[in-house]
Amino acid sequence: MVEKIKKGSFTVEAACVMPLILLVLFGTIYLSFFVHNRAWLTAAAYESALSGSMEGNKKNGQVYETAKMCSEKLGSTGFFGAENLTTQTNVGKEVQVTYDLDTISVYGGLNWHMRTEGKAKIIDPVSHIRKIRAAKAVLEGTGE
Repeated sequence: MVEKIKKGSFTVEAACVMPLILLVLFGTIYLSFFVHNRAWLTAAAYESALSGSMEGNKKNGQVYETAKMCSEKLGSTGFFGAENLTTQTNVGKEVQVTYDLDTISVYGGLNWHMRTEGKAKIIDPVSHIRKIRAAKAVLEGTGE
C-alpha cells in the first residue's frame, strides 16, 4: 500500500512542475525569435544605409531611391511573431534607415515595439583613400 502512494507522488509533482517548465521553454523560444528579428533588421538597416551612401558619390546618384528600395527588399522577409513593419529613409549628409516593428506576444496580449536604425555617411571613397595615403606618407616622413 505504501508503494502505491510513492508511485502517484511523481505524477502529482510532474503535473505541478510541468506548466512552469513549459512557460520557461516557450518563453526562451519566443525570446530567441525576438533577438533574431532584431539582429536581422539592424543588419538590414545598416546595409540599406550603406547602399544608399555608396550611391551618393556617383554622378546623378539616387541616394534616397536606392536606400528605400534596398530597405523594402530586405524588410520583406517574413518575421515570426511580427506585424506592422514600416521603414523610413532620411537623406542628408548621411543616410539613415529606420525600421519599426510590433512584436506580438502569446502571453497576455503584450506587444513589444522594436525600432532599429542604421546610419552611413555619404563619402567619396577616392578622396578618403587619398587622405589616408597622404597621412601615411606624412607619418613615414617623420619616422614614426
